[in-house]
Amino acid sequence: MKRFLSMLLVSSMAVSMVPATAFAKGDVMATAKVLSMLEVTKNAVEENNKIINQVLGGVPELQIKITDADYRHTADGLASEDMEVTVSLDNAKFMADQDFTELVYVRDDDRGLIIEKGDAAEGSRLTVSVNPDDIEEDEVTFTFSGNFEEDDVIAIPLYSVIDKTSEGRTATVSVESDMLDVDALTYVEILSEGFKASVKELESIGLEEFAEINSRGLKIEAAVGYLPKELTLKLNKGFEFAKSCDGLQGDGYSIERESDTELTVTVDGNREDITIKGVNSSKGIVIEAATAKAGDIASIKISAKNVDSTSVAVLQVVDADVELRVDKDEDLPIIYSGVGVDNYGLTDDSDHMSLEVTLEESFPGAWDLKKAFKLELPEGVYVAQQNADGKNGVEVTDVEGLYQNGKKVSASELEAEFLEAYQNGDYQEFEFKKRTFDNTDASDKDKCAKMSFTLALVADPTFEGDVTLKLTGDAVEEQEADIATFVKAYDVRAEQNDLKIDYRHTEIPSDIVVTEAEAGLWAEKEAVFQFAIDRGDVMQFEKDATFTVDDVSDMEINDSTSKNTGKLAFQVKEESDEEAAVVTISDMELYMSRDIPAGFYDLELTTSMEEGSDIDASFSGKGSSEGYLGTVLLGGVQGKDYIVDDVADYENVVKEGFVNVITPGKDVEGFTTKVVVPVGKNYIKSGDKEIELDVPAYINADGYTMLPVRAVAKALGISENAVLWDQPTRTVTIMHGQRIISMTLGQKYVTVNGSALPASSAVEIVDGRTFLPMRDLATALGVTDISWDSVTRTATLNGNQ
Repeated sequence: MKRFLSMLLVSSMAVSMVPATAFAKGDVMATAKVLSMLEVTKNAVEENNKIINQVLGGVPELQIKITDADYRHTADGLASEDMEVTVSLDNAKFMADQDFTELVYVRDDDRGLIIEKGDAAEGSRLTVSVNPDDIEEDEVTFTFSGNFEEDDVIAIPLYSVIDKTSEGRTATVSVESDMLDVDALTYVEILSEGFKASVKELESIGLEEFAEINSRGLKIEAAVGYLPKELTLKLNKGFEFAKSCDGLQGDGYSIERESDTELTVTVDGNREDITIKGVNSSKGIVIEAATAKAGDIASIKISAKNVDSTSVAVLQVVDADVELRVDKDEDLPIIYSGVGVDNYGLTDDSDHMSLEVTLEESFPGAWDLKKAFKLELPEGVYVAQQNADGKNGVEVTDVEGLYQNGKKVSASELEAEFLEAYQNGDYQEFEFKKRTFDNTDASDKDKCAKMSFTLALVADPTFEGDVTLKLTGDAVEEQEADIATFVKAYDVRAEQNDLKIDYRHTEIPSDIVVTEAEAGLWAEKEAVFQFAIDRGDVMQFEKDATFTVDDVSDMEINDSTSKNTGKLAFQVKEESDEEAAVVTISDMELYMSRDIPAGFYDLELTTSMEEGSDIDASFSGKGSSEGYLGTVLLGGVQGKDYIVDDVADYENVVKEGFVNVITPGKDVEGFTTKVVVPVGKNYIKSGDKEIELDVPAYINADGYTMLPVRAVAKALGISENAVLWDQPTRTVTIMHGQRIISMTLGQKYVTVNGSALPASSAVEIVDGRTFLPMRDLATALGVTDISWDSVTRTATLNGNQ
């Protein structure tokens, strides 16, 4: 190797001083690689006297391939001198007394041999020779005379002897020539002897119960070569192998139970791996949690003579448990949000079905089925009435060990229970009430409670991301599993517009841009988009907005401003082709009521896709399939009212604060509506309307009636966008007519249009809700008729109205 380093240094110096064109061989370029790299164990190499030959499974080969051979600048177009190729080994030596001319061979691009065993083929353009003075233990120089051609391959089998055989060591080969310089190509790697062992996933086992390892079995693989003929499997403390393990036979193995904690596995023939899971029986390796405690993990140690051992975890002890799971090898289904199961409005053919979900107790009696439990979906995701095949939106695929009043529950009966549970959960979650099912018989080892099902899902048009199903309940550990993914069928871009009230034809300076999720997705005649401002009673779009489709997608649309509704709409007339479509709405104008409150107003989008989704959105089976938005919008007859408001209250805001009214309308001439506030009740009355409260009014420590601010705004007829909360200053602001009323947490004064007035009490936050003192708010609004009935605990504004 010292000689090699010296040659390399001299060579690099010479090349740096002499032009490359001075060497004919500089016009020959090559690459090098090792074929059939050998991976062997230390024992195997040492048993073969460290010799690398066919006994170890084959001989690696150094191959040098000519990538360019250009002799055009030479006088005769041929090589003018010999080409030398020096091959060096590291951590290895060439075999002693080896005839290197008999070793090397050369073939051309037609795979014909040019040189074989030192002899050139007749009429060959190449010969090879080796000068004995150029042979060392770890280095040899070959001399090639004649012409190389592109795609010629020089092949040199690397018969050699390894110096060091410790685990992780390698033997490498290097090449030096005018054609190429390549350093340290590995041709032998010494591996440790041992195993790799794995199970698909941990199974659960109850205290003092029996359980089988994962149904896909325990896989044992040799790190290199073949498995030993005999393996020992040993359990850790607290666990025992069941007697049923004795005599198990499988593909390439048999098992004997030596003791409670030890098995002997005999491997048949030469096998690189085996999978132990039992044959002629549904049972595989069965383990008992004999003295283990909750949380302990059963591990199997695998060992053999003269081989490193390995361990693999197979079971985990649980006190009582039910498992929520899906097949982790299955990809999450991709579903478009805001669309019904028939994908009305889209060309997509997905079926809206989730992954199959399984709930199963770890052992009989582990799941206290008499206690309530819930299956929760994310907000904005719903279970459809039916799937695409017309079956129930919850399709039970398997049910075992479930009983009601001693009678086994069938798949159809379980689907009916899902319907009941969905109704109990207000169509937002499945709420299985206590005593829905009987507990399983803990003495019957074959009756674990299990249910498997799929869900037909639809989602809020603004919902995007994974659908995570959550299991909760008094007798179960909270668990989650992703069962589907929703993506949006379109993207909407819009900017906030600060506008002053101008009554008619108030210009909106920015555009609305709608982009198709992928080319050809929006279906012609079915895909309809309709934009509106959230307060249609005080703000509407004027006619004659401009709708523009990009010039590359080939989409065509019909557009209109709906009569008497103040909404902007367009329908796909012809689908996009190679590129996704982009629709731009510009030149928009607004009609604005004179008394519109200052504040933010959202941009909302309703689509024919969403209307179809509304139809499907309830597993309750309510609703009608008539009256798609497209029919109404473009001159058809409006169908029945089919939207189930208490089920699918969709969030279809695509731009919060699209319009910001920065000047309020005219002042309201006094607030005269009668408002009745019964303390402790979940409602207040405003005129003839009863408004529900999620948190009731209460009497604070100062003795004043406190009202939830959002409900008060609704009672006063104020847009929620005109009720603002500033977190940094902890200040609530209400804009009513030309009045801007502000109160700050903990401060006993109220500000009306910038003037501070003393307050009887301060703003308070209870259960995450902001409450205002009723008397101070009334004063700020100009109300003087305020009364309190201590018998009914009721406060009233404008009681004489």
